This record gives sequence, structure tokens and C-alpha cells, in this order.
Amino acid sequence: MQRNETPAPQILVVDDDRLMLTIMVALIRAEGYLSVDQARDGSEALKKFLLQKPAIVFLDIEMPGFDGIETLRAIMDYGITTQVVMVSGLPSADRVEAAKRGGAAGFLVKPVSQKRLGDAISTCLKRADRIAGDVELFILS
Repeated sequence: MQRNETPAPQILVVDDDRLMLTIMVALIRAEGYLSVDQARDGSEALKKFLLQKPAIVFLDIEMPGFDGIETLRAIMDYGITTQVVMVSGLPSADRVEAAKRGGAAGFLVKPVSQKRLGDAISTCLKRADRIAGDVELFILS
């Protein structure tokens, strides 16, 4: 790595659907972000979150056990500047509002395209660096 390069952001993708998880990881890597890990539920996500402290977490809402909203709240309780983007195939007003109240940076609707993931990552990185101020990222479909 050259001195002027910034380290690649660590990204964590959380989804209980193995196919969706595989697709999202592949799409993120295709955007050039190679430091991507995955978790299949909220409990595994929190363990990986605490170990890796990723810059961005893409978090499915509908998961058995510890769901996405509960996981989001737990992540936010740590006070780390991680940007969390909720992902759901059912973007109801209640879910979007719960994500906003929980501190999510945004909300993506499944199926998620490579461009939307790339745009969300770029926006989250700007938000984390406070370059773009309080960029609104809610509902990208």
C-alpha cells in the first residue's frame, strides 16, 4: 500500500438467506470492495462486529431470533461510527421508521442491484468521514 492510499473499508453483510448473502457479497466485491465478511444472524453479526469494527454493515431486517432492528440497536449502543444500512424485501413505513429511529444510515430494498450497493457504500463512507454532512440515504430501491 502506498502512503496516500486509505485502507479498504471493512464491510459486513448480514442475512439469514444464504443465496441473498452470497449475491450481496459478490456484488460488493464486484464494486471493488474486497474486505467483505458475512454473518447469517444477528448474534453472529454482533460477534463479528465487535472483532472487526467494520465501516459499513448491510443488515437484513427479517431474521429469526435476534432480528435486524435489535441487531441495529445493539450496534448503535457501542457508539462506534459504523454506518448500518438496513436491507429488506418488505419496505413498510413501520420498518423504515424503526430503522431511522434505531440509527440506520439507510434502507435498501431487495433485490439490491450492484449500482445501489456501490452508491450506498460510497455515501456511507462520505457520511463516516463527514465529507458529505448528513447525507440522506433512506430508501434506495
